[in-house]
Amino acid sequence: MTKKDISNLILKIKSTMPLKLEIRGEIHGIPKSIGFYNSKNEYTPDIVVKYSDKKDFYAIEKQISEKDVHLSIFKWILFAAEARKTAGEFFMVIPKSKVVSYEKLIQQKQIDVKLIVL
Repeated sequence: MTKKDISNLILKIKSTMPLKLEIRGEIHGIPKSIGFYNSKNEYTPDIVVKYSDKKDFYAIEKQISEKDVHLSIFKWILFAAEARKTAGEFFMVIPKSKVVSYEKLIQQKQIDVKLIVL
């Protein structure tokens, strides 16, 4: 997964004509951090796409270390819950080489996510 792949994904998202597109790392339209009520941990989605009737969340996952798996799962559950609250969807962008391990983890934890493989 290269920067060009991510750029192409962003172009595809822009072609859907969202009302607002927030991308982490850009000066304009930085997504806000979100967290569960009374939780010390907050996470920022990589991309948030706002439409008139929904809001989609995107997480770009290149690699997960074994010691941080529980934090990643917590983050995915949070993003999926936020997407449901806004009638949107949660998309996770993953590299081709990690498809099997991510699918297995998502199935075990029953996370509502759509995978985008780059």
